[in-house]
Amino acid sequence: MAEGAIISFSQRLGVIVLEEYKFLHGVQDQVASLRDELQWISSFLKDAAMQGNKNERVDIWVSQIRDLAYDAEDVLDIFILKVKRLRRRSIRMLINYPSRLITLHNLGNKIDSINRRIDRISTYRSKYALDKLEDKGSLGKDVALNERTAPDLVEDDVVGFESRTKEVVQMLLLNQDSPMFHVVSIVGMPGAGKTTLAHVVYDDVKYQFDSCAWIYVSPKFKPESLLQSIKKQNPRMKEDMGKLLVVFDDVRKRKDWDTLNNGVLDNITSTQKRILITSRFGKVAKRANSSMDPYEMKPLDKDKSLELLKRMVFPKKSCFPKQLKDLPEIIVRKCEGLPLAIVVLGGLLSRKQKTVDVWNKILHNVRWQLLQGSSTEWLELPSLSYDNLPNFLKPCFLYFGLFPEDCPIDCEILIQLWIAEGFIEERGAETMEDVAEDYLEELIQRSMIQAGRRRFNGSLETCGIHDLFREFAISKGRQDKFLDVLGSKSSATRTMSRRLAVHSTNEVAKIPDSSSLNNPRSILWFNCLRNVRLEDKSFYKSFKLLRVLDLQGASLRILPDEIGKLVLLKYLNLHGARIGKLPSSIRNLRNLLTLDISETQINGIPWAVWELEELRNFYTNLHSDHQNSNSSNSGNDGVSSNLRCKIIDYYHSGAPQQIGRLRNLRTLSTRGDNWIFNDFWQLANLRKLKITEVNMELYGVELSNSILHFIYLRELDISWNKGTLQFPDSLPQHIHLCKLRLSGEMLNLPADPFFFPPNLAELRLSLTDLKEEGELMETLAALKNLKLLQLQEVSFLGNQMVFPADGFPKLIRLDLLALKELQEWKVEDRSLRSLKVLNLVCLENLKEIPDGLQKVTTLQKLRLLGMPEELVNRVERDVGVDWYKIKHIPTIKFKSGHFGVELLERV
Repeated sequence: MAEGAIISFSQRLGVIVLEEYKFLHGVQDQVASLRDELQWISSFLKDAAMQGNKNERVDIWVSQIRDLAYDAEDVLDIFILKVKRLRRRSIRMLINYPSRLITLHNLGNKIDSINRRIDRISTYRSKYALDKLEDKGSLGKDVALNERTAPDLVEDDVVGFESRTKEVVQMLLLNQDSPMFHVVSIVGMPGAGKTTLAHVVYDDVKYQFDSCAWIYVSPKFKPESLLQSIKKQNPRMKEDMGKLLVVFDDVRKRKDWDTLNNGVLDNITSTQKRILITSRFGKVAKRANSSMDPYEMKPLDKDKSLELLKRMVFPKKSCFPKQLKDLPEIIVRKCEGLPLAIVVLGGLLSRKQKTVDVWNKILHNVRWQLLQGSSTEWLELPSLSYDNLPNFLKPCFLYFGLFPEDCPIDCEILIQLWIAEGFIEERGAETMEDVAEDYLEELIQRSMIQAGRRRFNGSLETCGIHDLFREFAISKGRQDKFLDVLGSKSSATRTMSRRLAVHSTNEVAKIPDSSSLNNPRSILWFNCLRNVRLEDKSFYKSFKLLRVLDLQGASLRILPDEIGKLVLLKYLNLHGARIGKLPSSIRNLRNLLTLDISETQINGIPWAVWELEELRNFYTNLHSDHQNSNSSNSGNDGVSSNLRCKIIDYYHSGAPQQIGRLRNLRTLSTRGDNWIFNDFWQLANLRKLKITEVNMELYGVELSNSILHFIYLRELDISWNKGTLQFPDSLPQHIHLCKLRLSGEMLNLPADPFFFPPNLAELRLSLTDLKEEGELMETLAALKNLKLLQLQEVSFLGNQMVFPADGFPKLIRLDLLALKELQEWKVEDRSLRSLKVLNLVCLENLKEIPDGLQKVTTLQKLRLLGMPEELVNRVERDVGVDWYKIKHIPTIKFKSGHFGVELLERV
């Protein structure tokens, strides 16, 4: 059904009526009528979807309604475009009064025509008995949102994968000391858990290798691109990669393996190569290693299947409710031990009433033969979940089809895109970002989207989508003209979809000419390695209704003045592009919500940016004009000094102080401190602030005073290269601040634990010069909600560190990195009683592991990376004198010898 696209447009109509009320005078009734009619239609569509009918008459009717809604959207967007142009030409609307009347008259005529089309199409509903469809399979009502369970911060082991992981690890590390080339394969049908198992194995063994890489093998992969990706994942390994681990995920053909072997692996120099591949086909595995049988993914047994289903539907209960009788066993038997089928149906059941009638309807509605069927029949599984989504979630789900396969998706970026697309509405006192996070969590609860990394406050950092659901999202998105995905040969493609994703490798990325498009609203480039051709002025004329333009990583050198014609644009991502300057026409993008110019060659900001008062997210790599080419950071960003322009050359006089005009900013990430002037404190809505390379001698006091006003801050990241940190006195009042990173010289930390925010969950300190370690540990140990603590290159006067009794009650992860002075570490009774992960990296003078660790029974993972040989010998398995201190820990990883920064990045 296309109701997702229709409801999102009807919501936008409501916003347009409010925002353009004065200018719409004379046609408000027609616009309001259009909005109301579409809302009624979308309600009917929702009912039809819930009934599960696959009726050709309904499909035709829906297609007509969808096309009508798109036409109406074009009419309204073109009208708004003309309005904004009229406003730009004159401050007073009366000067353009004739133009205004003509614009209104044309709009009224077009809306009247659309409303007449709606009346005509609506008659088909009764004429062809579409409104008399029987409810043959309603799957029951969704439960209320507040019944959802809160996500765990640390995910449990995947059900049934414990023994599988051990078997594959043993196969992979066979003859570990041999320099031989060794390949292990995991094979199984779609949904069997091949990629999940490979991920678990990869995380388990990667610390035993000098270099490692995860590579998704797309159907049209280029060997040179994969080779570049391996090197990119190991940037500090030059000629020889040492012991190398590579995972090739989803190898489809035997000739694909031959290309990977000859075109990729043969071009890598290493002392040892361990290769793990996943494939649906046993023939591929045999070609990769004919001397070893592949690991075949077997179905889960009955008990494991029931456990997985219970975790999905009743995570807090020890068993299924008795009123469901034998239905859980019938469902898992129907799923035939296939993890994906259990997870998808569990996600659906978790949203439904827990009654026998509802569960029976689901049993009778699912086409169980799809588990043994073709790839087309497999799409029935995600279709069942999609049809049961609320209308407001459908466009959000389909949007995942735009992203590349096997690509971790940054949740922050995803949410910004959803907002720019108009999918999210504010709900009560909640911001759009809060509502969008709720939408994402609900998709995860329904098991349609996979959770990735979580922050220690519980919020999502990354997410992903299973290949099967992505395939469905693309298929459904194309059917509804919602999205299309174009490859390197896209110039010959005709698409009428609203959103285009260009997935390119080594080819010049091209967009079809305007005659083959249907007024696209979004264009996103992925993996474009060569020039993106945007210099042609006709591009901006053809795509004048764009809301989203994502050019991340493109080799774009020039951004023409014509960019200012895209006045409806809400999202502009230039991250990593090679452009050196923003045109002054950027000031015309008054609707812009997100602007990312980080990692570009732009080192100054035009004064026009301060006119973008709707901006909510701003990422930039601005340099301070007081820094010179001899600074410690000079030349490290890949930008030569002669390309750097001073701020004063790029601003009008006095313009830097105008950052206070951007009062809607939620996120500000920048390098340099020219922002910190008298009006910096006016950014009172900031949720996330990251500033690096601050000169505390010049701006420390002003920065501290400004932070006093940022009462909504959730994340604060500050690093400085001159002076010492001026601590703001208001930190205890920042009740929302959960993530804090401080990097630079600090003389001391206040001994009072109440100095810190009360809900602080993550704290990272690095490159400090703290003089009184004892007070520091007493202070940090008393933080009641701290879950992650990272101390990196923190300098102490003494050589002893003591974690006091009953300290760090909720700490889950502890990282001690490059503490060069540390010789003795003590853990007193009941300290670290919740610790699960401990990373000790490059503590070159530490003599031994503390005795107190043997009492930390919660500890699950210990990593010792780049540690002194004497200490490593003391904890050698079974024979080391200190082995008894850590033998209770299930997973222990060692990495001795040369220590590189890449190890620190993996922690």
